[in-house]
Amino acid sequence: NSCIRFLPTLDGKELVTVESLQAPDGMLHPVQRALVDCHGSQCGFCTPGFVMSLFALYLQRAAPTREEVLTALSGNLCRCTGYRPIIDAGECMGNYPEPARWSRADAQSATRTDQLRALRRTQSHDALRLPGFHTPRNLDELAAALAAAPGSLLLAGGTDVGLWATKQLRELPPIIYLGNVAELQQIRRSAVGLWIGAAVTLTAAWSALLEDYPALAEQARRFASPPVCNSGTLCGNIANGSPIGDSMPALIALGAELELRHGARQRRIPLERLYLGYQRKDLAPGELIVGVLVPPPRAAQWFASYKLAKRIDQDISAVCGAFAVEVSDGHIVSARLAYGGMAAIPARAPAAERAMTGQPWSEATIASATAA
Repeated sequence: NSCIRFLPTLDGKELVTVESLQAPDGMLHPVQRALVDCHGSQCGFCTPGFVMSLFALYLQRAAPTREEVLTALSGNLCRCTGYRPIIDAGECMGNYPEPARWSRADAQSATRTDQLRALRRTQSHDALRLPGFHTPRNLDELAAALAAAPGSLLLAGGTDVGLWATKQLRELPPIIYLGNVAELQQIRRSAVGLWIGAAVTLTAAWSALLEDYPALAEQARRFASPPVCNSGTLCGNIANGSPIGDSMPALIALGAELELRHGARQRRIPLERLYLGYQRKDLAPGELIVGVLVPPPRAAQWFASYKLAKRIDQDISAVCGAFAVEVSDGHIVSARLAYGGMAAIPARAPAAERAMTGQPWSEATIASATAA
């Protein structure tokens, strides 16, 4: 994932590479030693990526299970098809003595934490500014900067925008980075629902959504690899507006709303109203998405979301469908059915919804809605 990370977004952070793990005396880290001992490196081209994915898992789990290893490596590809020894290394890396450098304790040590805190930019006047790159510190500054330069490109996780630079070789406009705006990194719960800010990562957003909607577990697991989810944002996926984006059908079915801002003006719209056509959105120049509000679960609501793709992992949807149906006394009170991959935009199925509403909750009703 580092190849699509814009360098200024690392300001105030520590960059850890495969070379960082080796001790000053030359001793390999347990992750590296396990890969060597298990013969997990073949041509070597993919090895640094596997090392760092396993290293992230090493810091989280003292004795990871095979399933945890597979999940951690889901975004790494080995063209030599040498996965078995790599997986073996992931399962046994916890058996080695903890190193003095980059152990789980060292990674969270007070010394390291204090050093990182000392790098933090805390004042608005101290915000990072480079030619063509601006990092606002708060929401007011962000809104003002975008209103003043509406042709700027908003950057969050960069998992899509980074490919514009590395694969499509685009010349990008001036960039305004959201990642240091504290208000956009918040997740809040209230009586009206779950609010997820525009800079909240996919990892954190899916975790919060699963608390309310555990039916999304498979969708969350298959959405993307850990490195992508740790960098990309939920609102970035929404703003991208791809007709096969995996998050939008579920959020539309649940009745999610977007909070938008242009300068000092704010407005709120249902998520489905954002999309006017292929890559056309109801966003004025200089307007940005502040966050998404997802209503709380209702007692009588049945909800499910499904993704069909050529592969189980690391594949875009062929079709994604999400269904929120409220049933009372055996009859359907309301139905919200949303699809991705069926049109130029993520959209609801209004004819099917009308065919279901007021009818018995039965297979016959579903068949009738399918025909509609």
